[in-house]
Amino acid sequence: MDSHNFDTQRNLAIDFTVRSRIETQKLLQKEKMNNNVAVARFEEAPTWVCWDIENFPVPRGYKAEEITEKISLALRKLNYRGPISISAYGNMNHIPPSVKKALSSAGIVLNHFHMNLRKSSLDMVYKIWSWRRLNPAPANVMFISQDGLLSITIPSMQSAGYNILLAHPPHPLDLLVASVKTTWLWKSLLKES
Repeated sequence: MDSHNFDTQRNLAIDFTVRSRIETQKLLQKEKMNNNVAVARFEEAPTWVCWDIENFPVPRGYKAEEITEKISLALRKLNYRGPISISAYGNMNHIPPSVKKALSSAGIVLNHFHMNLRKSSLDMVYKIWSWRRLNPAPANVMFISQDGLLSITIPSMQSAGYNILLAHPPHPLDLLVASVKTTWLWKSLLKES
């Protein structure tokens, strides 16, 4: 193969990759804006919010004490009317005391995880499985996370009858977003309400 043909094929491959990424991003943007309302059996079911607070902190311009209300309102807009509980996970040494106090006052359970990223991920998965044993389906679980281990956890929970919702960063893991029907961009979830 001469260098001209090789360069042409390489450029076509790059062009295809760029177009594919743009199309994927357009689809993701559409998904972020087209959340599905709750299916009847999940409308009154309890919702547990599992929040990776270290990687998804309270955004600038938002008050920590309003997070519970904003998440609840976003869920209610989609007809999730059951009881809501929120658990935040992360290294609580990285969270300012005033934020921890405000979150606790708003009913959010704070769970301290170690600094080791791998151990924190495993700790979170352990908490998810522990919660699942105590809370049979039908129930809703909202993850505010981008942890790659969720790509294993989510399908397992769905096949056991749980409804999974996801709040994620601007550039999420495609696999996570594709595995759930209801998604939000973390900051837009807070703005929506």
